[in-house]
Amino acid sequence: MITKDSKNIYIADDSIFFRTKLSDILVEAGHKVRFARDGNELLREIQIDHDKIDLLILDLQMPEIDGFGVLKWLKENGYAGKFPVLVVTSVYEAAHVVDNLRELGATGLMTKGFTPEQIIFRVNRILFPEKSAQRAPAERVPISLPVDFTLGEDKKQTGFILNISEGGTFLHTNAQLLIGAMPHLKFSLPGVDRVFDLKAIVKWSTNDVAHKTLFGGYGLMFTGMTDDERAALKQFVSSEIDRLAFKNI
Repeated sequence: MITKDSKNIYIADDSIFFRTKLSDILVEAGHKVRFARDGNELLREIQIDHDKIDLLILDLQMPEIDGFGVLKWLKENGYAGKFPVLVVTSVYEAAHVVDNLRELGATGLMTKGFTPEQIIFRVNRILFPEKSAQRAPAERVPISLPVDFTLGEDKKQTGFILNISEGGTFLHTNAQLLIGAMPHLKFSLPGVDRVFDLKAIVKWSTNDVAHKTLFGGYGLMFTGMTDDERAALKQFVSSEIDRLAFKNI
């Protein structure tokens, strides 16, 4: 989940708490971040160097010029389409509000209640659409769940699943795993009435950051799954995509 292709992300939000929280998540994931405290400050910065903005994360509720006002200004002054705009809001917006945002040129919409994994997942889908398209047959969704695992006869170890697909998962753990190792995982998924007891193989790792950041860890591919297990994972992933509305608005 840590990208080596760093992008410039601009956050416009009047809440210092949310700006700091979101910045910490994005910087830890490998991106560069700048801030605007309100719509006026943001519009000044856009006029100075809009070419240095790869993504704008825009709060709807800001003093003086709110998110709607910013989107209207972008559209009226020839900046629409210069960079994607991900709108954030504290509440779930009604359908007519979503339609209005789409007409004004917003790329996507998310609530401030998203987890760090969900934020990075959504941001990277917008910044790297070609990579998302390549992964479409086995799309991963963000999730933060505890998992127990063993390696051979070793004692049980613990970690967290940070995303999952019908064919694999991303494991964050303090344990040191080698490429090719075959951990045996046990975990449950919300809304799924079963305990998954799966074998996997370590396909890749972020060795340089695995023990330093929230997003370091290991990419695992499940092996030897039954048809029922694969179907259950596929259904879970599909329902999560619909629930979290990751598709662009």
